[in-house]
Amino acid sequence: MHVVLVGPRAEIVRGLRADGHEITLLYEPGHRERVAALRDQVDRVCAVDSYRKVESLWSAVHHLEPMNPIGAVVTTTEWAVVATAVLGQLTGARSISPVQALACRDKGVQKKRWNAAGVPTTAWRVLCNSLESEAEAERWLAESGLRFPLVVKPLAEGASKSVKVARSLGEFATAANSIDGGRAMVEQFVEGREWHFDGIVQDGKLSAFMVSRYSEPLLCTKYGKPIRSIAMTPALHSDVYDSAADLASRALDALGLTTGVFHLEVFGEPGTFVASELACRPGGGIVGEMTERVIGVDIYEASARVITGDHIPRWAEEKEWIHGWTILPTAPGKLNRVEAGEIMKIPGVDKVIMRLERGSTMRDMADASTLGVGCAAVKARSVDECQRMIDAVVAAVERIHDHAPLEAARS
Repeated sequence: MHVVLVGPRAEIVRGLRADGHEITLLYEPGHRERVAALRDQVDRVCAVDSYRKVESLWSAVHHLEPMNPIGAVVTTTEWAVVATAVLGQLTGARSISPVQALACRDKGVQKKRWNAAGVPTTAWRVLCNSLESEAEAERWLAESGLRFPLVVKPLAEGASKSVKVARSLGEFATAANSIDGGRAMVEQFVEGREWHFDGIVQDGKLSAFMVSRYSEPLLCTKYGKPIRSIAMTPALHSDVYDSAADLASRALDALGLTTGVFHLEVFGEPGTFVASELACRPGGGIVGEMTERVIGVDIYEASARVITGDHIPRWAEEKEWIHGWTILPTAPGKLNRVEAGEIMKIPGVDKVIMRLERGSTMRDMADASTLGVGCAAVKARSVDECQRMIDAVVAAVERIHDHAPLEAARS
């Protein structure tokens, strides 16, 4: 089958190649280096000016003609989900539908469907236009029924970009007007734990499913704390899985996503879970590493195979150990001095993936929740021990950053 992949992803290319597919890769110029590393594994490539633009993707496949008819169109890139689905429809290829894609991308469309289906979710409203004054903000809030504190975020972004907490009219107006495009999702702030559910749905049924708990809600990245997550081992946490699977199935059904992979974020506790948002692509960070370890499936390879119809390999689930991971935090404006070897010496750490070279300037995690100098995976005998190991990794990285020079010191 001829498969068009929108956005480079090594795991997807590896799986498609193993299944014997012809691969066309479309990419934004900012991903040129990633494409270079995959160039000998794909059949053809073409740059596009934006993953979000149907026109750009559709014209690119015309520029590459003559080629075999397109059999499937896939992506793991959040910003490309809707345009990729439309491209699939235009070319008559296998893909999720544009209706499914929009429901899994636009938070307003998503929550409206959840409300209609009785899926518990946070109170919300869509702000359709920017606010001219605090007085206008006050009128809008009075009509909405929402109360402070509020979460203000774009309708269709990812990695917690441009997400802000507002506790006053001034903060609300500023947050709303800072979002590009003039529209915003406004939600009631929810206290309590945040979780993420990652899995595969086939023919409307969960075929693979992993439950993970964040150490702190994702908004912690706005205040200098990295993402930290612990995956629940199914054999040891069956009650958690039963409650989570019930909510996930209802959320997916309401959105009409019957075939694909998903990343669902929720708040609360088993039995009282509240859906926050769902994406029809694999989770970020090293969620893929966790699904391999915990539920015995490569969710990235599966994200393409579930569309192409190829067999999704499975292996034994974890029965005894608890696995977790953390983003390695940054110190904005300083030069990175963290090396994988140092982190591997910390008890419990069994894998480190560096994403920022030594000597490179570190960015602020407030810009995006997945920003970091790398990721580390740990393995423990209990959830509490896993948390202590993760915290030790973060503390060790922060100590290294304490002695790192500022970017200005480079010269």
